[in-house]
Amino acid sequence: MKQYLKQAKEISKFMRRLYLQKLTTSLGGNISMKINDRILITPSQIDKNDLKAKDIAHLTTNGDILKSKHKISLETPMHIAIYNARSDVQVIIHAHPFWCTVAAIWGLQIDTNVTDEAQFNIKKISFAKYYPMGTEDLANEIAEKIKYSDVVIMPNHGIVCVGKTLIETIEKLEIAENLAHISWLKQFNDKLTFLQD
Repeated sequence: MKQYLKQAKEISKFMRRLYLQKLTTSLGGNISMKINDRILITPSQIDKNDLKAKDIAHLTTNGDILKSKHKISLETPMHIAIYNARSDVQVIIHAHPFWCTVAAIWGLQIDTNVTDEAQFNIKKISFAKYYPMGTEDLANEIAEKIKYSDVVIMPNHGIVCVGKTLIETIEKLEIAENLAHISWLKQFNDKLTFLQD
């Protein structure tokens, strides 16, 4: 397991970063990374601000536990379903950022054509149907939606972002959070300027 220590340290660092940036709650959210035939994933119900490399679980791509100090993430089936749906994905971040959650609750349409960074990094945000957290139905729904977009809003829940690296994936999440905030404010001012085709 020592050969994956660097990646486990990076995952725990980015999970702490999500918490410190208020992009998820103390016990909520999860991050995984696929390395060849192995998945590293954050545990369930562990303080995200205190997460260490030793806390990261190691699984096979089928979900069999190779190493785990704690209970594995409730959303592990969703992560596995996403990896099965998208062979190009190496990192998954699921979080509960405030403005994206507002959009998820209100069904607020998030415009991606208002900033250059959104057009370059995201292009499209998909909205999933609601299913309870940790269920097979939710895993299947997100895996289907992620085929068409790197960012999926989960109704009454949060967001899932995918990418090739941790920094690329968290960037998508941060951009989506800013876009959700802009889209909310748009309701009170119709003078929003869109990018031209």
